[in-house]
Amino acid sequence: MNMGVQESILPGVSLKKGSNIMIYGPTFAGKAMFTRTMFKKFVKAGYCGIYVLTRESAEQFIDWFGEEYDSNTVKIIDCVTKSMTGDAKDTEAIKRETVMNLTGISAKINKFLEEFWRKGNRNIILVFDSLSTLLMYLNLQTVFRFLHILTGRVKMTGAIAFYIVEEGMHDEKTIVTLKQLFNGMIEFKEENGKKFVRFVSPFTKTDWLEIHVDEGGVIIT
Repeated sequence: MNMGVQESILPGVSLKKGSNIMIYGPTFAGKAMFTRTMFKKFVKAGYCGIYVLTRESAEQFIDWFGEEYDSNTVKIIDCVTKSMTGDAKDTEAIKRETVMNLTGISAKINKFLEEFWRKGNRNIILVFDSLSTLLMYLNLQTVFRFLHILTGRVKMTGAIAFYIVEEGMHDEKTIVTLKQLFNGMIEFKEENGKKFVRFVSPFTKTDWLEIHVDEGGVIIT
């Protein structure tokens, strides 16, 4: 299926600008590494990127990204360091926030989006890793309101955004409620020691594709 314009996320699947996509599956199924690999691919293709971290620090993420990391094109919102230490300095490319302060996170995402737009950058990718962390500390209604505003902002600016959600951590009502906000879902599963991925939307469902995951990234077979 071709949803319109931009970068391919899976064979035969590309996304229109303004798309909000859920990344969903069990722990250790390869979601986070798949999303990072995709993010890096978009950046290499000329996109500017915003990565919201709730499970590791900005420094750890930059370490993984490697020498290709460019603070002019990749901005980070670190929701770990400030929560743990209470004392963490911001830079032009890295903003620190606590995971409980959704207003602060939203303001920092908006700041980076506006900065890219002022500089004439119209190709933007956003990753939120992960919504499950927010739902550990905040109720569904609060997170839904935050996401309703954020997904609207993504549509308005023509960005493409991905949000990781852990399967098995939330009840069915939570997942059904969240799905209302998204254009589709990249779904993961494990069977017989193998990992698989597919794309699902109201209009299409791809076949399961096997993936191989390591610290360097994800390979689709």
